[in-house]
Amino acid sequence: MVKKILITRPNHDIATSYLYNFSKNIVKIIKQTKDIHITNLQSKEANRKKFEKALLKEKPGLIFLNGHGNEKTVCGYKDEVILDNKNITCTKGKIVYALACDSLKDLGEEAIKQGTKSYIGYKANFMIVRDPTRINNPSKDKNALPFKKACSCLINALIFGKKVKDAIDLTKKEYIKSIQSYGTSEDDPYGDTPLIRFALAWNLEFLDAYGNQNAIFS
Repeated sequence: MVKKILITRPNHDIATSYLYNFSKNIVKIIKQTKDIHITNLQSKEANRKKFEKALLKEKPGLIFLNGHGNEKTVCGYKDEVILDNKNITCTKGKIVYALACDSLKDLGEEAIKQGTKSYIGYKANFMIVRDPTRINNPSKDKNALPFKKACSCLINALIFGKKVKDAIDLTKKEYIKSIQSYGTSEDDPYGDTPLIRFALAWNLEFLDAYGNQNAIFS
């Protein structure tokens, strides 16, 4: 049986360009995996109309959202709201992973009330520390690498059969590993090491999930 995943990947400002880059490799991996079908709504396609249409047509078991967010919404291209309490019922029976600020706090709770299987996200801002000389080329930004590793760890774990609680546990261990090991090199021209460790610890603290902790992507 083919499993289905829906990914939104807006790319219209510095922050979304980093998330777009973070998810590039997992899109490549999924496309090479025969038993997983991906719907990749990237750049301008990450809008509310196409998002809702894809949910109804494809019926994905896993939804991976990348973009800006707040306590009540997750956004797509040019910050158009693509998920809120008006269409949250579209995620009923599905696992949602929102790589966006704050949305777990209220939207995640509402999602579970409306039948979403599990909602993974952050209860506060999701933080990334960037190298100002690399903002036009996120793939070469060493400051962003530990954040990319943690995000990739979570979605990889979900895609390849880990329970929600185990995927989060693996990701938190990745955060802890990066916090403990980051900054051992003397190559830190901007003195970013303390801020990077703080941001990693922040994300570690506020990453969580509501709903069925034993849910598996199917």
